[in-house]
Amino acid sequence: PVACGGVTISNVTLHNYDEVDRLDLRIGDTVVIERAGEVIPKVVKVLPEKRTGREQKVVAPTQCPACGTKVSRIEGEVALRCMNLNCPVQIARSVIHFASRDAMDIEGMGEAVVQQLLDGPGLKDVSDIFTLKAEDFLELELFAEKRAENLVSAIQRSKKQPLERLIYGLGIPDVGEKTAFTLAERFKDLETLENASEDELTRASDVGPKIASSIRQFFELPRVRETLKKLRKLGVDPRYKADPNASAVLSGKTVVFTGELSQMTREDAERLVRTMGGKATGSVSAKTDFLVAGESAGAKLKKAQTLGVKVLTEDAFLTMIKKLS
Repeated sequence: PVACGGVTISNVTLHNYDEVDRLDLRIGDTVVIERAGEVIPKVVKVLPEKRTGREQKVVAPTQCPACGTKVSRIEGEVALRCMNLNCPVQIARSVIHFASRDAMDIEGMGEAVVQQLLDGPGLKDVSDIFTLKAEDFLELELFAEKRAENLVSAIQRSKKQPLERLIYGLGIPDVGEKTAFTLAERFKDLETLENASEDELTRASDVGPKIASSIRQFFELPRVRETLKKLRKLGVDPRYKADPNASAVLSGKTVVFTGELSQMTREDAERLVRTMGGKATGSVSAKTDFLVAGESAGAKLKKAQTLGVKVLTEDAFLTMIKKLS
């Protein structure tokens, strides 16, 4: 760990192999780091004069370490991907994401439970979650009858989650929470979204050609089509409904959050803005109406001040919401 920009940095993400190659980075190197935008730790350069001769080249994998499938690199992207949809790690990660708090919010369906289910009763895709019974969980470690019943109840409750959570939970490449909400609002149900053309998809706000292509390719996969068919048969097929408790007090307003919030997560804050009829974005521009600045706010705060965007503390933002409501 080193001191940098007023904080202690212990980890820095290198992102991809192109960046490793560009830096000529080797295992054992000494590097210079900075906080990009005064927030994100970044490797700036390597100090080759510090090398001892024992440093090793970083070799990109040619096969998936989990299933042995040859990795692929999609044109225009830097990521190396395992394209095997039956890869056990991909199945595990997709189920964990599907059950996560910001997706279907199935309390108790954590990583350890999912891994045991893969090793035991078996999960082929996310739809298999809804076929599980209490006795399936009783076969797992540390599961008593009450805990098993609670998890089954949580699974059944998740069927009533709104459409945007299901869309996000499916793990469509390039589709985050905000885009999932936009798609739910635009297409109203999963079947309409599943069959939407790229042209129809790009008519939704915040959906450009790249995201539209990613969505279309996802829904064209036979494995995905089969999973969606199974979900419908199991009663997981929500329709979009505007939140009856939602208010339009932020209608037409664009809000950006920066820094560390103390009373809610960034995801919850952005969800609140959408519930209030507003738009939550990740970057500040002249079109931004409010910047909500938490602790350790950096470059976004400076840009907002330069552009004359109204800056609010987290408390001031929540007070404003209460007054407007």
